[in-house]
Amino acid sequence: MAFVETVLAIVTSMLLYIFLPPLLDGIERKIRAKIQTRYGPPTILQTWYDIIKLSSKELRIPPTLQYSIFLFILALSLSITTLYLLSYILISFDIYTLTIIIVLIISTHSLLILVSTLSSNPFSIIGVFRGLTIDIVNEMGFIASIPLYYLSIKTFDSSVKSFILLLFSILFIFIVSYVGSKRLPYDLHEAEPELASGSIIEFSGPMLALYLYLHLIDRYTIIALPITMGIGIGLAVTPFVSLFFIHVIAALVYIIFGAVAALLGRSRIDIAVKTLMLIYLLIIIAWIVVKLI
Repeated sequence: MAFVETVLAIVTSMLLYIFLPPLLDGIERKIRAKIQTRYGPPTILQTWYDIIKLSSKELRIPPTLQYSIFLFILALSLSITTLYLLSYILISFDIYTLTIIIVLIISTHSLLILVSTLSSNPFSIIGVFRGLTIDIVNEMGFIASIPLYYLSIKTFDSSVKSFILLLFSILFIFIVSYVGSKRLPYDLHEAEPELASGSIIEFSGPMLALYLYLHLIDRYTIIALPITMGIGIGLAVTPFVSLFFIHVIAALVYIIFGAVAALLGRSRIDIAVKTLMLIYLLIIIAWIVVKLI
């Protein structure tokens, strides 16, 4: 019975990871339209419709991107593996699986960046390097935030010191998640008004559909990871209860991120990098100081 429950929990979690991101993006688009007082998509399923419609179009690959399809397939394979491990970690949380998940997430990011660099279009190249600049800073923050967050949860007690450490680490990891989702003001890889869609300018049809889908999955998983860690380490509950809390909280955070992004404008690349480095450095220093007190 326990085995059947475990398998069902993993399968259910993977299905939610596969189907929720485009649905949540549709909800985000509706909310963003309301905030900006304009007409949004007719339904919250619009992102799914867009992906399906793009997938049904003829596959046209520019000569410079002829090998990109293999990189897309590899990125999709890594994403599916990440979803499985994020679902499995609900059942048996361990630091080794967590490390593999982090490596897979960073590898998927790298593959999507590599695909865009294959283009000879100058707008694509500029978009890639704009995005890469902020990604390097954020990946460093991502790698630094995980151990701080893990230690804060693992050593948490009822003291004020533990609460402050946990607060700093939660703030750190969710800033990293927000920036990693490439929402405004950190949407520097596309920059539609300036670079005519930037890094994705040469993608169309099924290639664009796959890129958008991978991007949405990546957005959701980078939000779900810290929530999974918090529930996996801090709570001793059944897999289905964990599953419920993880996806409900992740969906709420996803929508909050979207609402925040709707109120912001795009940052300049130099200001974005400097402020992000300063914020991450200050949080790390503050966490270490509190830990040593």
